[in-house]
Amino acid sequence: MLLYADALRAAIGLVGVAIAAVIALWHKIVNWAKDSLFPWIERNLPSILSVAQKAFAWVDENVAVPIRRMAKKAWEEFRKYLLKTIIRLERRNASQWERRITSFVVEVLTPQTPVVKKVETVEEVDWDDLPDDVRSAWMKSSQQSHDLDVTASRDQQLETLEMTN
Repeated sequence: MLLYADALRAAIGLVGVAIAAVIALWHKIVNWAKDSLFPWIERNLPSILSVAQKAFAWVDENVAVPIRRMAKKAWEEFRKYLLKTIIRLERRNASQWERRITSFVVEVLTPQTPVVKKVETVEEVDWDDLPDDVRSAWMKSSQQSHDLDVTASRDQQLETLEMTN
């Protein structure tokens, strides 16, 4: 059971990291190149401007866009089986928090009778390993627990991804 939850958590994490990196970094890099790099090359090394532009266009066409499409497709496929994942972080004492990851997954996907399974893992988390927003919320309001809807966050990232194509 623990192995399944670990694999599920790793898959969600990898998809999230891939989506975030492609969305955030590639667009910033392309904008920086258009605003700063290409004008600098045009002023200082005009003979290689077309090569630099072609290189960025090649990376966009052959790396960035295919990865974005692959990440979207992978999440859409994975989402057929993952109905919802919630992470609940709850304070236990001064230095320890509990992380409870609850996922509802379709174990057998058939049109007649889908089988839904609840998968739950619980582990202790040190203060230092909590997300920044959880620590900040606790410092400001002594909030004893924090819930994160992982599937909703990833779905939102997917919507953002669709708007950038």
